[in-house]
Amino acid sequence: MTRREFLKFAGIGAGIVYTGTWLSACGGGSLSGLSTAVKNRLLVPSDQGGLLGYYRPTGRFTLTAQRAVFEILPGKQTSVLTYTLEDAGKTYYNPILVLRKGDVFSVDFDNRTGEKSIIHWHGFRAPWRADGHPSYAVADGGVYNYPDVKIIDRSGTYFYHPHPHGRTGYQVYMGLASMIIIEDTDEDNLKNALDLSYGTTDVPLIIQDRTFDENGSLIYNPMGMNGQMGFWGETVLVNMTPNPYMDVERRIYRFRVLNGSNARPYRLVLLRGSDRIPFHVIGVEGGLLESPVQTKEILVAPGERIDILVDFRLVNEGDILRLYSLQHNLVGMGGGMSSVNREFEVLEFRVVKGSSYDRSIPARLSTVNAIDTTGVPTENVSLGMSGGVFTINGQTWNETDPLFTGYGFNYANGDRVIFKITNNTGTYHPMHFHGFQFQVFGRSSGNLRPTDLGWKDTVIVGPHETVEVVMDMSLGFTPAETQYYLFHCHILEHHDAGMMVNFTVT
Repeated sequence: MTRREFLKFAGIGAGIVYTGTWLSACGGGSLSGLSTAVKNRLLVPSDQGGLLGYYRPTGRFTLTAQRAVFEILPGKQTSVLTYTLEDAGKTYYNPILVLRKGDVFSVDFDNRTGEKSIIHWHGFRAPWRADGHPSYAVADGGVYNYPDVKIIDRSGTYFYHPHPHGRTGYQVYMGLASMIIIEDTDEDNLKNALDLSYGTTDVPLIIQDRTFDENGSLIYNPMGMNGQMGFWGETVLVNMTPNPYMDVERRIYRFRVLNGSNARPYRLVLLRGSDRIPFHVIGVEGGLLESPVQTKEILVAPGERIDILVDFRLVNEGDILRLYSLQHNLVGMGGGMSSVNREFEVLEFRVVKGSSYDRSIPARLSTVNAIDTTGVPTENVSLGMSGGVFTINGQTWNETDPLFTGYGFNYANGDRVIFKITNNTGTYHPMHFHGFQFQVFGRSSGNLRPTDLGWKDTVIVGPHETVEVVMDMSLGFTPAETQYYLFHCHILEHHDAGMMVNFTVT
């Protein structure tokens, strides 16, 4: 197909047209020629359906992946893919799923994308048949009935997105991605202590970058360096809103930051003028930290989720703050890639109202038990490149056998393993394990970052850096068979090209 035909690829299967007012005053993003002085009110989800609406399942439900049309840029219609859900007279697009520890999660996936797909529940500790392994991708028109999963994970911010081999990058880029919130008593205690509520003072920030053509169509053309280094969009969106702003009061807010980009990392600071305003990291992919960690910046890679608290009482009514991304210095392979290391605004906060709010951030949030590394064997993992493709221990995904076990990562239920991951390339790799969470305990480049603490499922390994993580391979359920999980780079074009292997637990 021609490039124009590729960009216009749409309409296979059922479609939805949405022309509501959630982006009624759209402008462009802050990286490209689409930028304007117009700011757009940040889309903040509600429980009344719509885009990113909060949805609490009460039984088995169906997510349908299909085409929809949204106005993202002013006066222009953009064809995207969304997960659609109908319930109680409400329609949800890419719903934020709200679950509780101990719940049974029951879902069916109806694929109307025009190509094979499957959903991965990123961060879940679940049996592999419910994890979204690409071997279970269903063809267009097919349905995958996920086995029931008992939620055993801690409260936190999780992620769901497609995982068909070779097409994950395209499907995520076209719109298939959203958030999962898991609750437990630690979460209840924090909400009560800080008087937080979804959609007002507990707000998701799903950050993505996209490139649009002059007609408003999405451009996805991962050729040359744009494929080898991952696809980097020119327009930054937050909750599908370009040039966003949010009105806030002088009180504490919780923001659940999810990097939903294919390849771009964000080094985020909060600026008033040129002054950096401190904030607190309270959670990472596997839930709340033991205690809040004050910082003035966070580095967030694709697939990572970082929960932060911002106290707007540190500034004055009438102030404007900017969530800003600084140079990350994580790509050093040359080839003109310096253009991806720019600084730009992500989101503007307008402090529009005072408040009598008098709550304080709790000193303790949860309990995080460190994994004992005494006598734990080390698995050396080398990230490299061969024939223009990034590799793991010199290997790439075996496309002819999706359940190939010859990669050398085979373990027993209950094993503890140290993964010593050495990056021998000139670009960063956010490495993600399915099925388990781990703890980071060493970086050759220096001290751990606040975002390295607690339970993780994705870790940044910088150019020529070595990172050590420890994982407890205890499944949390009684396996009836060998479990096949994935270990891969979460730069989506990297794992689509083959930077992915199976690991098994028996």
